[in-house]
Amino acid sequence: MSMKKFAVKGLIILAAVVALCIFFSGTVRTLTTPKVRFAQAKYGRLEQEAELKGKIVFPEEEEIRVNVPAELTLTVTRIHVAAGDRVKSGQTLFSTRVTNGEKTLETLRKDYNTAQRELRALEKKAEPIRLNRNERRWQAAWEREETAQSAERDAWIDLQVFLSRDGQTLQDGKLPEGASEDTAAAFDTWKQKADERERATAAREALDRYAIPEESWTVLQQIAEQRGKMQDAEKKILALQVLTRTAEKITAPHGGYITQISVEKGAEVDGDTVLLKMTPKDRGPVIRVDLTGVKQTVGSGATLTVGGSGYDTATVKVAETGLNQEGHPYADAEVDDDVIYALGNISAILKDEIKVRLVTRSQESTCLIPASAVRGSGSSRYVYLGETESSSFGGSQMKARKKDVTVLAESGSTVSVAEDLSYVKILYMEDRALTENCAVMGYAGESGT
Repeated sequence: MSMKKFAVKGLIILAAVVALCIFFSGTVRTLTTPKVRFAQAKYGRLEQEAELKGKIVFPEEEEIRVNVPAELTLTVTRIHVAAGDRVKSGQTLFSTRVTNGEKTLETLRKDYNTAQRELRALEKKAEPIRLNRNERRWQAAWEREETAQSAERDAWIDLQVFLSRDGQTLQDGKLPEGASEDTAAAFDTWKQKADERERATAAREALDRYAIPEESWTVLQQIAEQRGKMQDAEKKILALQVLTRTAEKITAPHGGYITQISVEKGAEVDGDTVLLKMTPKDRGPVIRVDLTGVKQTVGSGATLTVGGSGYDTATVKVAETGLNQEGHPYADAEVDDDVIYALGNISAILKDEIKVRLVTRSQESTCLIPASAVRGSGSSRYVYLGETESSSFGGSQMKARKKDVTVLAESGSTVSVAEDLSYVKILYMEDRALTENCAVMGYAGESGT
């Protein structure tokens, strides 16, 4: 009886040991087998996203000057705009005043009165002078010659300026080879004025026998000189008075953006001074996006998102692309009201970098898989596939199989590959390194185990 009890007890102990072995073997297998997630490939057009940087650029500018008569200047008393401001036609840009206006006006009036007194005295002295028809013809010929000589002299000076810029001189009165177009035009003008002066001289010399007696001619010349002084002073007085009334405000000739302020408060300016630069009519700033290193094709019409997120973003279209002075590619997108609403005033962001997001979609559908499932680098890329095998004991087990893939394109979270992987399970997010033919199992809740 005791032997029978002992045998029963032994069987119970053996069953317990076998059960424990089976239990612990499963636990060990669970603890040591890599756990994975299973990805299912899908077909679609890959969207690629790139974070880029842009800045405000003014592709076109025009210089703004003010019409100031010669020998007069304006003093800037206030600047009403800043670079980046958007202005309307007629909007005030500067407040100015005529520099030493009262003092200049007083001097001009004195010059006028002095010339007037001299003229009256000379006209009284010339009362006995009576010119006949031929003498008047000679006087007119002489005046035409004087005018022609002045025009020839001015043309000669212009020609010398252009020759100096070219580093050239006339060769026996002829234009040197390789002269610029401006120099050639100045040479032609000088030749024309020289011919006109020669004809005027010949016409005057033909009438020299009717020349006015020297004493009378001197008086007539003095009269003409004083009349010229009066006319000159009168012209300058009128210009000064008009300028004084109109120069209090310098306004925008048309709507646009101010790109640069070229003068400071207190500066004296004349007709040659560039006061500021602004965009031409109907041409505004652009967001210039640096495309250096961007693999996606960006052409006219491509969509860009600028700004932060949510309501602080705006969508713009690429207007044109090109290369900057350093040879780097860029894309320009026009600035509209939506961009200004998202980013703020142009003047406030003129020197800041602008965040730009580029999203492109491929033209054709390809096989898309998670980026974390693709391993390797360069041209050696591969994935692990899960293949289920039957065991000799009637069970099944999943093994990791390595498969090389050809990467066509990739974005942040998705990769496009040339192979068709839609019918297999792709392994990724493993809790430990995978190797070829190693056993794997899914995380709790994962199908495919």
